[in-house]
Amino acid sequence: METKKIVTGYLPRKHQEFLHQRLKRFNVLVCHRRFGKTVFCLNEMIDQGLNCQKKSPQYAYIAPTYNQAKRVAWEMIKDFTKDIPNVTVNEADLRVDIHRPWMKDKIRFMLLSAEKPGNLRGIYLDGVILDEFAECDPIVWSQVVRPALSDRRGWAIFIGTPKGRNHFYDIFQASMKSEKWFNCVFKASETRVISLDELEGARLTMTEEEYNQEYECDFSAALVGAYYGKTMDKLEADGHIASVPHDPALPVDTFWDLGIGDTTCVWFLQQIGLEYHLIDYIEMSGQDLAYYVQELKAGDRSRYNYRDHVLPHDAKARELGTGKTRQETLRSLGLTTTILPKQSVEDGINAVRMLLPKCYFDRQKCERGLNALRNYEKEYDNKNKIFRNKPKHNWASNGSDAFRYLALGQRPETTRRRSEQLPTVTDSVYDIFEV
Repeated sequence: METKKIVTGYLPRKHQEFLHQRLKRFNVLVCHRRFGKTVFCLNEMIDQGLNCQKKSPQYAYIAPTYNQAKRVAWEMIKDFTKDIPNVTVNEADLRVDIHRPWMKDKIRFMLLSAEKPGNLRGIYLDGVILDEFAECDPIVWSQVVRPALSDRRGWAIFIGTPKGRNHFYDIFQASMKSEKWFNCVFKASETRVISLDELEGARLTMTEEEYNQEYECDFSAALVGAYYGKTMDKLEADGHIASVPHDPALPVDTFWDLGIGDTTCVWFLQQIGLEYHLIDYIEMSGQDLAYYVQELKAGDRSRYNYRDHVLPHDAKARELGTGKTRQETLRSLGLTTTILPKQSVEDGINAVRMLLPKCYFDRQKCERGLNALRNYEKEYDNKNKIFRNKPKHNWASNGSDAFRYLALGQRPETTRRRSEQLPTVTDSVYDIFEV
């Protein structure tokens, strides 16, 4: 068969060429803005596909949202594949197929979204690009994509810019512990992809945190626009995120965010004096209320001495199918419930900020909830280039909403009598002229 040379129009820069030569099966690339990481990854994916000898290979580019996938990569991948023989484009599904008549199959490139990880289940992959992984729901990798690579030993490239110390930071740290993983950091001050005068101009109109995050790939810069980012970092530094064991002598209260066709989350709280111990967390989607009641009674949770189960105000709404409220359903399943009055999101966020310094989180059991709190951020207005005074609705919203209900619905500290809270010693030595 005659070999034909195909020119896609891609000419890699120095650092892109370096990456093409160094990649391993699993890769974490931390790159500054305008590095050209999407261009690099798409061309790596196309090249891998054209050289793959497996039957019907499939590859995916996954962005945090469908709109991002379409806006960032769709025109690009069409342009890079337009001169390849036997190529077909599916505009509706954001899919490019390259047919191989001699093998009676096709190479498939798909643009997908991480918005609903469950929708990605069931596919197999020979390679995947996870773009801006810091903004994706972390389970898209651990529960969906990683298993999809297993039987064909597919490869993965994580690319993105830091957004605080979240799951992208965690996987970057994990990549340093294995020789099977490749990782690299490209800072704008080092690559010279962006001119120095342009960087200086950007620095003049950005906060230090914004600049360090976007251009210098600094994971220690708190997530710009995050509601609780700095507080969560301080909790980590002060040892408030560690092993927090369940105390069988004290009651456990739960606080729920009830999803309708969405995710349901439950925080488990024990109050010990002035401290709030978050000992457990549940998050799941696509399950009925009976499932969560069963989870409350399973395994180690069966030993919890439950006192109250606190629900948001919308638990009083009647479902069309059953005619019951979700509070009534949970009560029929044996739970003692309390419904919070409706309060503003702003009041709830302020309540969380006041409560967090008193909280201790079990690192392992509350991992998913902790990630949600770290990544709970304001919605960004791209047109006006400002953060709106409302939360961004994404995977982090559900666990953060449940914690907001916890902050609004937690009981006042009652384990000590009023007389025990009063000081027992007074300071009678003072100077009336001291300022």
